[in-house]
Amino acid sequence: MPHYRSRSRSRKIREKKRVRAQVPRDRRKLSHWAVRGSHKDYQKLRDHATKLAPKRPSYVTDGALDLLQNANRRSLIEASAEHDNHWFTDGLAWLLDQVPSGVGFDWFKRLGQAGLKPFRGDHLSEVDEQYARIVNEAYKESEGRDPTFEHWKHQKEFDSDYITVYDNEDNHRFVAVRGTKMNMKDLGEDALIGLAGRPHNLIGDEIRKVLDNTEPGRTVDVGGHSLGTSLILTAFDNDDSLQDRVHQTYLYNPAMSPLALSKNVTQQYVDDDRVRYFIDLLDPVSVGDLGSKGPKNVVYRTSYRNPLHSHQLTQWGGPDGGLLEHDDAQLEKEHLIHKKAELPYDRDHDGVPDDPRPVEKAPETADDFVLDFGNEFDSGAWQVYWNE
Repeated sequence: MPHYRSRSRSRKIREKKRVRAQVPRDRRKLSHWAVRGSHKDYQKLRDHATKLAPKRPSYVTDGALDLLQNANRRSLIEASAEHDNHWFTDGLAWLLDQVPSGVGFDWFKRLGQAGLKPFRGDHLSEVDEQYARIVNEAYKESEGRDPTFEHWKHQKEFDSDYITVYDNEDNHRFVAVRGTKMNMKDLGEDALIGLAGRPHNLIGDEIRKVLDNTEPGRTVDVGGHSLGTSLILTAFDNDDSLQDRVHQTYLYNPAMSPLALSKNVTQQYVDDDRVRYFIDLLDPVSVGDLGSKGPKNVVYRTSYRNPLHSHQLTQWGGPDGGLLEHDDAQLEKEHLIHKKAELPYDRDHDGVPDDPRPVEKAPETADDFVLDFGNEFDSGAWQVYWNE
């Protein structure tokens, strides 16, 4: 027996599809949009959701409405990162569709614009990746650091518990500051960042020593990871003449605490173009508090792997060369390839899969590969083809 829909129900379905099409489903686009909203933008979003709450359609869930009414940068980033986030994006699309015309909602409207453009991400340069690999050397003991790393030379006389220094032939000097090692001293400094927003000034004198012993005309850059980022900026905050003598500062997975009783030292430099931030949007250490608008000079990425991996230095170009940024399709493709490789092979062609086919060793005289056209292949066919 045929089924019929009422006109009102069909109209509601079409309207829902129209509204949902305004918001991108790409988690990277959503998270990159969410992180760029200011405190004022989020307040407008919360007020807008509260005002429209009595008029919400049935497909907007209680959870989505509650999230939007209490939205902040961190909660929206976390919701955007969920694999099955349709409950959230449906509510977001409905709210976007109800945005009034005129000024005041520019950030919110950029979400709809993002759905019309391909995801491009943020630019990670070769220098960014190279410096990340050098920062990794600072985690090693002094004796284990490479004397020549790529085209850089280790300046062992500046080594300390936290820093190491490398020079290259292009007249650049890079001061690398490591992050947390599993010892009581470092864990104590991490706790201090969590409570007070900054560690003790442990490397200010060491950075000054490096700068005082750097010949004129040599460009000095400084970079650190995790705890090291806070150590660097604490040194700058205690003596601003240090930063004036540094060309650029690189902060990989900077530490920002939402529980700090005072302003995070890492947050004090978000408007400084000379300080470059590298933040994984799934890293709970870095997304603690990004300030009103987030850093001016920043690279955002989302690895979509184990949350612990999102805080690792390797993703920015560490010893394994860094990570590619995968979208859902690429991750699914890799899963299928891996799954296909595990399937048993039907060796005797009886329709029943046998054990995986063993890899046959190629003859020593063989080339890199062998083309097998079958027993019935006529090599003269090539000549017939070309003559025609």
